Amino acid sequence: MKAEEFEGKNIEQAIEAACKHFNLPMEELEIEIITHGSTGLFGIGAKKARIKAAPKPEVTLKRRLEEAQKVLEEFFAAAGFEISHEGQIKDEKIVFELTGPDREYLLDRGGAPLNALQYLVNKIVARRLGVGAKIVLDVEGFREARERRLRQLAQKAAREAKRTKKPVELPPMPSNERRFIHLAIKAIPGVETRSKGQGAERRVVVYPKRRPNRK
Repeated sequence: MKAEEFEGKNIEQAIEAACKHFNLPMEELEIEIITHGSTGLFGIGAKKARIKAAPKPEVTLKRRLEEAQKVLEEFFAAAGFEISHEGQIKDEKIVFELTGPDREYLLDRGGAPLNALQYLVNKIVARRLGVGAKIVLDVEGFREARERRLRQLAQKAAREAKRTKKPVELPPMPSNERRFIHLAIKAIPGVETRSKGQGAERRVVVYPKRRPNRK
């Protein structure tokens, strides 16, 4: 969460304003004193104390996790799904493992419902709390297995593009998977990527790099 400035007759009042704004105790804020202020002479020329404050990173992550839990509870209750969710903070991301009898519905069509739900949760939490750490939804290691398959697909397409000297089109994918492919190909010499198509038909195309002309 972005730091904001607060004023008061003294530092204590400025901190009190920050605590009220963020609805947090002082211990959960990072506070930087800009100026202590001064009373002036007989009150003339008095200057207010100013601070810059923001929730501590761990506090921001905890609030984001709790808000994402609320969104998931609301969604599963409205949809009538028997799905449990347990969230934890990993590498500055918030990861939820989804379990329960109805979890398989989220893995239909290559995990499209799971991706859609993840996008929705991130959007709602961002609207409520502002942009912040990414929220990842996973089912029985689906994300890791999917990334492994995408990496293999990228490597295969790169080999084919270099062998044939022709572009290789990959199947349509959601934006997060296209981004993963772009990054995977970037690490492979001799090939490059571009996106092609619109909407649900947008895909990655792998091109062999042209060698510079020698004079």
